[in-house]
Amino acid sequence: MMLSVILAAVEMEQAERNKFEALYYEYKSILYYHTFQMVKNEADAEDVLQNAFIKIARNIKAIHDIKSRETLSFLLVITKNAALDFIRKNAKNNGISLDDAEQIAVSEDTAEALVSKLEYEKIVTVIRNIPAPYNEVLYLHYVRDYSIKKTAQLLGRKFETVKVQLVRGKKILAEKLSEVLYG
Repeated sequence: MMLSVILAAVEMEQAERNKFEALYYEYKSILYYHTFQMVKNEADAEDVLQNAFIKIARNIKAIHDIKSRETLSFLLVITKNAALDFIRKNAKNNGISLDDAEQIAVSEDTAEALVSKLEYEKIVTVIRNIPAPYNEVLYLHYVRDYSIKKTAQLLGRKFETVKVQLVRGKKILAEKLSEVLYG
């Protein structure tokens, strides 16, 4: 529903419309989560997000690579500013000082933490998609932070076997991550 409202509100060429739709489906959940963390209310978060997406649609030409970190950062800034505008407007209406309203909002560090979390989740997804036995060894050692010895014990493998699998798995992981992160 929100997508059709936004597309009706902003005039775009078909290529821009397609890019915007892809962007919308890629980031809607992430941006909603970020917005909700700031405004603490589902209905308000949806309103803020709709306003943010209208601003994004109006600036769609500034976005080149939909899945880049720069794009996500750009979207987070627009969304954060839309939420801050909303908080400031409601602060005036509710008699809250602007300083207090600013403290209600999430800091810039939270946006960076969200980007880092998303990158972490991509890495974990890549590890899970690596063929066995490397995915198990990589997951236990790097994600669960187990030592090589503990990883070997959990998997019922020899220490030396796990060491070799880690070396080979890291090579595969590096190749897959470069594909995922850099195209």
